[in-house]
Amino acid sequence: MTSLTVVYDESCQLCRRARDWLLTQPCHVPVRLLAAGSPEARLRFGNLPWLGQELVVADEKGQAWIGPAAFLTCLWATRRYRSWSYRLSGPTFAPMAERFFYLVSKNRKRFGAPVGADVECSWCERKEPHAH
Repeated sequence: MTSLTVVYDESCQLCRRARDWLLTQPCHVPVRLLAAGSPEARLRFGNLPWLGQELVVADEKGQAWIGPAAFLTCLWATRRYRSWSYRLSGPTFAPMAERFFYLVSKNRKRFGAPVGADVECSWCERKEPHAH
C-alpha cells in the first residue's frame, strides 16, 4: 500500500473535525481526504451504497475499508497511532472498538453539534482547511 484516500461526510461537523485532525498527523503513507459529495468521490466510489453514510478508506489498488475498519485504517496510516490500530483490531479490543465506532457513527450529527461550527481561517475567513 503506497497511499490512502479517506472519503468522509463533508456535511457532518464531527467528520470535518476528524478530517482536520488527520490533516495534522504525520503519516507512514500519503493520505488524501475526499468529500463524499464531491464529483470525484461520486465518480470513483459512486457504486458504494453507503457513500457519505459511512467512513470509507481506499488504497491505490481499489481495496476499500468501511466503517470501523476504515477508522482503524486511518489510525494505521499515522505514525503516532499505528500501534493503537493494532491493539484495537486485536481479539481483546476489536468488539469494543467496533461497538464504539458504530455508536459514534450512528450519533455523529448529535456528537458533532457540541464540537461547534467550523473555525474560520484567520487569514481569509474561509471555513475550511486550505493552503495559502
